Amino acid sequence: MSNFLEFINSQILLLDGAMGTQIQGADLKVEEDYWGQENCSEILNLSRPDFIRNVHMKYLAAGADAVETNTFGGSNLTLGEFGLEEKTIEINRRACELAHEAIAEFSHDGRKRFVVGSVGPGTKLPSLGHIAYDALEASFAMQAEGLILGKADTILIETAQDPLQIKAAINGARIAFAKMGVKLPIMAQVTMETTGTMLVGTDIAAATAILNAMDVEVMGLNCATGPQEMSEHIRYLSRNWPRKISVLPNAGLPELHCGKVHFPLSPDEMAKWLERFLKEDGINIVGGCCGTNEEHIAAIDAMLKQQGAGKARPVPYKREVHFIPAVASLFSVVELRQENAILSIGERCNANGSKKFREAQEREDWETCLDMAKEQVREMSHTLDICTAFVGRDEVRDMTEMLTRLRGSITAPLVIDSTELNVLEAALKLYGGKAIINSLNFEDGEEPARKRMALAKKFGAAIIALTIDEQGMAKTVEQKVVLAHRLYDFCCNKHGLPPSDLLIDPLTFTICTGNEDDRKLGLWTLEAIERISKELPDIQIMLGLSNISFGLNPAARHVLNSVYLDHAQKRGMTGAIIHVSKIMPLHKIPKHEVEAAEDLIFDRRSPLEFAA
Repeated sequence: MSNFLEFINSQILLLDGAMGTQIQGADLKVEEDYWGQENCSEILNLSRPDFIRNVHMKYLAAGADAVETNTFGGSNLTLGEFGLEEKTIEINRRACELAHEAIAEFSHDGRKRFVVGSVGPGTKLPSLGHIAYDALEASFAMQAEGLILGKADTILIETAQDPLQIKAAINGARIAFAKMGVKLPIMAQVTMETTGTMLVGTDIAAATAILNAMDVEVMGLNCATGPQEMSEHIRYLSRNWPRKISVLPNAGLPELHCGKVHFPLSPDEMAKWLERFLKEDGINIVGGCCGTNEEHIAAIDAMLKQQGAGKARPVPYKREVHFIPAVASLFSVVELRQENAILSIGERCNANGSKKFREAQEREDWETCLDMAKEQVREMSHTLDICTAFVGRDEVRDMTEMLTRLRGSITAPLVIDSTELNVLEAALKLYGGKAIINSLNFEDGEEPARKRMALAKKFGAAIIALTIDEQGMAKTVEQKVVLAHRLYDFCCNKHGLPPSDLLIDPLTFTICTGNEDDRKLGLWTLEAIERISKELPDIQIMLGLSNISFGLNPAARHVLNSVYLDHAQKRGMTGAIIHVSKIMPLHKIPKHEVEAAEDLIFDRRSPLEFAA
């Protein structure tokens, strides 16, 4: 464990205040100090190292345990807007060195202090189509490399406005970690606007689900508002985020006084708000963002000393966390376990299963495809299965056409459905939410499954895993249960997928062929669901429901699907790929039709049938 993580596990950490406030308040000259690069604060790491070092020293003297590097706009792409992309590594490395030099001036007191590598959002948001994911990830990777060379203790992705941008920054950092042979803690701070969401519309619950799946060590909030406007979001994190929390508010909402921006919160007022968050919400890291200075940090330091009863820092207050496994769109979450219901996955945006969708896709009528997605959301599908596999067409291109339209228009999370790895990857690079990958199996051994797991972990996705192995599709109860355990061991134990993000599909097959060998397939699936739910209680169990009735006329299919769904749910199934509007409550189906369906499901035969 890193020294930084050891510190925040045992005591509250005080970060510094705003770097931008200090820079904007100084009398710096464009040509002399900025080398002609107006508004490029990062160039000061090279042109005015004395100034930047002095800012850090002010905050350290005020009591800060850690200082953020002057690299908020230090990504390759952002520096490229000033023609400085070739100096990315140098600027970020030097920024860390300046922070270490400032810390060295305080080494006499024996306190442990840290350098936090600041990574800002840049100026382009991938979910809005401003930039492609790969370019953004590569830019952040280069910045992280510079921060590592400068010996940052942790990477802070801050003022985040788009979950897909956060994913690119996290994965860019991890690329740099692998290249440099290190592993640093990653912090991610989202910025919630006065509208109550991130800039692209993501609410705090969705942001929490997405970042939890990305395995960052700290989640927090900074910028945009003061502490009062953050309070509801902090309360949500306190109750739902399972790891450490950071809070760095502005000194209140900015006001315009005599043509200048003013932040109204005094140092004491800021300290009182953060004291409240410590006691009520159990946060771990405090500090300030825009409008805060060394006086704010000194007031927070005094508050922490008082809370610590003579010690430098208090122990974090305990909090009760009730984490609920969920998936998320760009906007909101859907719990994987629905109360008194199943997770419904809409099946009609699928070129293999819907003639209407396939025909619209073939003529590239993307608006009709989008309308079909919206219709399923109106019908209360919780998530939507998206499959564009169509013989003779470019599946990556078609999936891209769909995802770029769906991600900003559909509130339901998406299930990315393809047998092709490059299609899954292309889709995940477009999607800021927490998706579900459909699907993984062992038909061709474990190597293809390993590659899908790598995608799921990289992009923070849940995954549907089918009970299929090298011998084929599992049909008997025992085959299904054995394969379910193998899938669990592979996905969760070997590759670190949370059990709640594993959706095992024990497979349904039609029971309507008339073949003797098929008559018990539905019953065996129900019995397998019951055993799997008891033996692996933390996973999800789902089915492609309509397979059970394949071969019947539409009216009979609706009845059999509805009855089978009811029995599967009672046995422990938690989700299904279904056409929601075609599912009927059992009390609305005539009794004799329910009995006929159950005769099929349970292979109940009349004496005449047995005699025959």
